[in-house]
Amino acid sequence: MRIAILGGGGHGVSVAYHLAKKGVKDISIIEMKRINYGSSGRNAGRYRYHFHSKENVDFAKHAIPYLLELCKKLPLNPVCYRTGYLWILKNDETFNFIRRMDTLWESFGVGGKFLDCSEMDYLKSQDQCYLAPQDGSFHHDYLTFGLYEEIKEKVKIINGEAREILTSGGKVVGVRVNEVTFPADQVVVTLGAWAGDFLGKNGFKVPIEPEKKEIFITEDLKFRVKPLVISDQIYFSHTLKGEIIGGIEDSSPRMFTNFDVSLERTLIFLKELRKLVKGAEGIRILRGWSGYYEMTPDHSHIMGYSQMWPEGLYIDAGYSGHGMMFAPFSGKIMADLIADGYKNKFLDVFNPDRFERNKLVDERMVI
Repeated sequence: MRIAILGGGGHGVSVAYHLAKKGVKDISIIEMKRINYGSSGRNAGRYRYHFHSKENVDFAKHAIPYLLELCKKLPLNPVCYRTGYLWILKNDETFNFIRRMDTLWESFGVGGKFLDCSEMDYLKSQDQCYLAPQDGSFHHDYLTFGLYEEIKEKVKIINGEAREILTSGGKVVGVRVNEVTFPADQVVVTLGAWAGDFLGKNGFKVPIEPEKKEIFITEDLKFRVKPLVISDQIYFSHTLKGEIIGGIEDSSPRMFTNFDVSLERTLIFLKELRKLVKGAEGIRILRGWSGYYEMTPDHSHIMGYSQMWPEGLYIDAGYSGHGMMFAPFSGKIMADLIADGYKNKFLDVFNPDRFERNKLVDERMVI
């Protein structure tokens, strides 16, 4: 098999890692910029079991243990660390929503607990809170590069822009990169926020759109905010160094734009952080960056293949803000499918044809 993986982010590298571990010899990663350039290198590095849909909770129940086990094996340490997630429940609507969700989470064995926010000695809030202690953090860069370090001698990196999928007789036969044609029997699209645009230009409708998000890091403060705290306006947590990392809860027009950081969002984050965290009244922003969530209509990922596509064309993208935590497990699923023909149960759930069949995975907890 000659396998071309389009995109050198966490998912592309994970697919390559798992294929190489199976002994597949001819693997190429086609990347326009550099390994880990896109959304994989531009996130907050958190993992969670707690989603709105039972399908994503079930996926997380398989994916997170796999992530945590892999963290112990990689040559670079991703610092997987159990911190918990803490929701601030500012009104009855939010409280009742989380209470309903807790019933679902309990059924999967990942229930949390309700408590007064005042029990968290770092918060000024007097509201109710909900703590999910099973969730945590990891370092996204060390995860991707740890996977890559294991296989860098076994895969080819082709620098350039993938422009066209080449087919013949209903099968994939190659990829055009810039103006050069590379033969391939299997093409795996792991282009994240760019996946929908690329496939659309090749005649395959996949509903993935980019939505810009921004993340900020403050000066260091005494380590106290262990969980990821989620309010109605911002989310934040401490890094091990003592900086506070987070962003604001909002939405943007779905479009490609510059990777810059807005003053408006910076000020909103800083204002809300100072209001919520004790001792942070005078804290300042140290740096910030932006990237894309790869949004689908139901806010759930797309993996596998469509019955309408040429044989040998696959996708793993559209994670809508929760992609890095799922990258190791997703890469394993895709490698099992491509190399062994094994079809994991989740390939039916998150299949690209679900939009035509109206079998959506209704995910409402995008953080």
